[in-house]
Amino acid sequence: MKPIPASHVELVDKPLGCVITTIAPSGLPQSTGMWFLHDGGVIRFSLLEKRRKYRNLRANPACTFFLMNPTSMGETIEVRGRATFEADPDKSFVQRVRTHYGFPTPPTDGPGDDRWIVTIEPDRINTTGRN
Repeated sequence: MKPIPASHVELVDKPLGCVITTIAPSGLPQSTGMWFLHDGGVIRFSLLEKRRKYRNLRANPACTFFLMNPTSMGETIEVRGRATFEADPDKSFVQRVRTHYGFPTPPTDGPGDDRWIVTIEPDRINTTGRN
């Protein structure tokens, strides 16, 4: 597995919004702004099972993570890879994500809303700036 380059670890450790792109059933890309964690050297995020992005990734795990430094548009990181899934039954991972972004309260998921931890297994990492 390819690690996040040292030059961009500081960027992915910040609580910034990213863009996750998946492939919709139509074959077209579907992009969504997301919160994420740089966790154990990889990019992870939380998804509710009922969401389109979750269904897209289960059908086709190919995805892209994209992050741009809001104070230096020339500094970006793109991680292309495949999604893997791990259940988050006690929602402890999504709580870590929320806390990282300054929201220590639990998510407002409804009863029976199952959450999954999605990890991007990188095939390719592209960076600009700070190289």
